[in-house]
Amino acid sequence: MTVPALRPFRAEIPQSALDDLRGRLQRALWPDDLPAEYGVTNERVRALAEHWLEKFDWRAFEARLNAYPQFVTEIDGETIHFLHVRSSRADATPLVLTHGWPGSIAEYLDVIGPLTEPESAAAPAFHLVIPSLPGFGFSGPTRSAGWGTHRTAAAWAELMSRLGYESYGAAGNDAGSMISPEIGRLAPEKVVGVHVTQLFSFPSGDPAEMADLSEADQAALAHLQWFYENMFSFNTLHSQQPHTLAFALADSPLALLAWNAQLFGEHLDADFVLANVALYWLTGTGGSSIRFYFEDAQTPPHPSAPTTVPTALAMFAGDFQSIRRFAERDHANIVSWNRYDARSGTGGPRDAAGHYSAHEAPEILVADIRGFFAGLSSPWPLLTAAHEALRSAAAGVTDGGLPTPCAEWTVTQVLQHAGGDQQGYAAFITGEPGPDFNPFEPSGELEDVPAFLEPKLAAAAAAFATVSPDAQAVPTPLPQGALPAALAVGAAALDAAVHAWDIATATGQKSPLTTELAEALLPTAKELAEPLRGFAYAPALKGPAADDAASELLRYLGRNPNWTA
Repeated sequence: MTVPALRPFRAEIPQSALDDLRGRLQRALWPDDLPAEYGVTNERVRALAEHWLEKFDWRAFEARLNAYPQFVTEIDGETIHFLHVRSSRADATPLVLTHGWPGSIAEYLDVIGPLTEPESAAAPAFHLVIPSLPGFGFSGPTRSAGWGTHRTAAAWAELMSRLGYESYGAAGNDAGSMISPEIGRLAPEKVVGVHVTQLFSFPSGDPAEMADLSEADQAALAHLQWFYENMFSFNTLHSQQPHTLAFALADSPLALLAWNAQLFGEHLDADFVLANVALYWLTGTGGSSIRFYFEDAQTPPHPSAPTTVPTALAMFAGDFQSIRRFAERDHANIVSWNRYDARSGTGGPRDAAGHYSAHEAPEILVADIRGFFAGLSSPWPLLTAAHEALRSAAAGVTDGGLPTPCAEWTVTQVLQHAGGDQQGYAAFITGEPGPDFNPFEPSGELEDVPAFLEPKLAAAAAAFATVSPDAQAVPTPLPQGALPAALAVGAAALDAAVHAWDIATATGQKSPLTTELAEALLPTAKELAEPLRGFAYAPALKGPAADDAASELLRYLGRNPNWTA
């Protein structure tokens, strides 16, 4: 069987199509003006339509797309369009990035450079494959039925193999957050990791699942219920009668703009919104794109055993709030779970700030992707475990002003110190700049803990991932200077794990310092702690001979395992 060719592609919309669009917008008929509770307002759509007519430059957006290598190929009877941007780095990880509705490949343009060509040689690099979903943009309109999550995931697996990638990662947003785990389910021997911005796992109906939900999880359920009651009509219509709506979307750019704008928050810049909407209009895919929902609703269920590929979630406040208890029922190998708040303060509950994180908060998303994949490829599981302990403790902080076992520092100050230390280790290895504050004089102010902490953990993980286990002189910020690789990693892990215990203890959380982690860190502590007494650690405390490993480690470092505020 002959494999269809990969053909170079350029976006070249005829001027006649742009002229026709302009005329339709100028001649648009407007409905009566109604308040926001009736749907997207005239004011909102009029502002976007005027921007489309007077300021949005399709040719500039087209040129931006054409600055990257683009291709089309036939998969399962349909033409699939994709960007394929390779890194100059030989160690780059192939990564397929998948968008959703009403987004497009435009979602990911801001992260192409940072992911393919990071400034630091220690940061992971990626070969990016960014396809347009079947029936979306230059991958449409589709001519056949059945293009939902499962069939698209299979097509992406075929695309990655056709490109010669037999080992790769999958990442996505919105529909891409459903497709990416499915790729891992279909090709677990090839997919090294799955990174998403939503894990769409819902209550099963078992009352036991609802017992003892945290306040945060109950708030997430309440937000989901609000969305279902106030914003879910698009999903119902797409799932039941997509072609009925398709007539309006094919005939009127104003109808397409209003319909798609309901899920583009008002905080988003107009050029981003219009790049996505114009891509749908100029390719005639307003109607075929929404059939994705119908196909998923009509497709018989596929095997529902939990996915097993390592999975990461980067969840943004204002967007869909995943609940870990439900997610772990559907995904058996969640290794990273981070929350971020990238809200600008504008917009109301309909705004869904953070949903388009690759555009809204590219630095945060890039750092999370880097940290996740660096952790998967790192030869240092001890550091990964210590970082996860610190993340876990930081995620449970509700009051940063609480006192801690760490001298006279508050929780916020310990977090700043811990993050600064990890960035310091990375800086010594890579030669990149260290923290822009003094970790030994931390302040009491920290607005967004994950946004502060995650890039620093990602930098440390990426730096140590470049260190050979046989290295005998790894630079460190410690008074001892360069150390053998295992000892240098142990020092960074010890710092993160002990500060995780400080934070968890101060905030009433369960200790993340497990027996296994403590046992692994104790030899490092005994080799490094003495020169650091009075500087990083207090004199050792005596304890019972039958101390557990965590207590023994804490006492050796001068911390009382039974400390209370």
